[in-house]
Amino acid sequence: MTSAKSKRRRKPRPVQQELFRCGGKRRGAGRKPKGARAGERHAARPDFKPYHALHVVMRVAPAVGSLRRRKMYKAMRDATITAALRERFRIVHISLQRSHVHLLVEAEHKVALARGMQGFVISAARNINTALGDGVRRRRGKVFADRYHVTVIKSPTQARSAISYILSNWRKHGEDRDGLPSTWLVD
Repeated sequence: MTSAKSKRRRKPRPVQQELFRCGGKRRGAGRKPKGARAGERHAARPDFKPYHALHVVMRVAPAVGSLRRRKMYKAMRDATITAALRERFRIVHISLQRSHVHLLVEAEHKVALARGMQGFVISAARNINTALGDGVRRRRGKVFADRYHVTVIKSPTQARSAISYILSNWRKHGEDRDGLPSTWLVD
């Protein structure tokens, strides 16, 4: 025989509370990353001053292939020329790797960075798709896999390290160990 104390009555839950259980901020909520590699988070870009340099990294979609080919180099060079026409955004250094691009850029403010990168990415995508086309028509599809990643460079030591990293990144990725002599230098 059960006593009255052992039987606990559950408090009835209001109907309204059950209606609003989905959505809102909670643990595990949100869209899950797609693909083999998780993409760049949709977080706010970091704040920076006009005198800070920025290290930008953009990954290339696997369907594009290696960027370390002459026609890709020419396509990216044309995109940097297009970006150079902007007044408030400057590309200082660029390094093309097989699967990604490193840029050292300067921008006056966040909007200038966004517009400058947008113009550069669109121009680069068009030029790369044209270079990968069959001569009659241009390739279609995504060139860059995701949003770009930005790191603000605030100190002279950090700037020196970033320039060294960008310009010698090809060694890190084994471009000097592939055994094939390069007749032209991209970095």
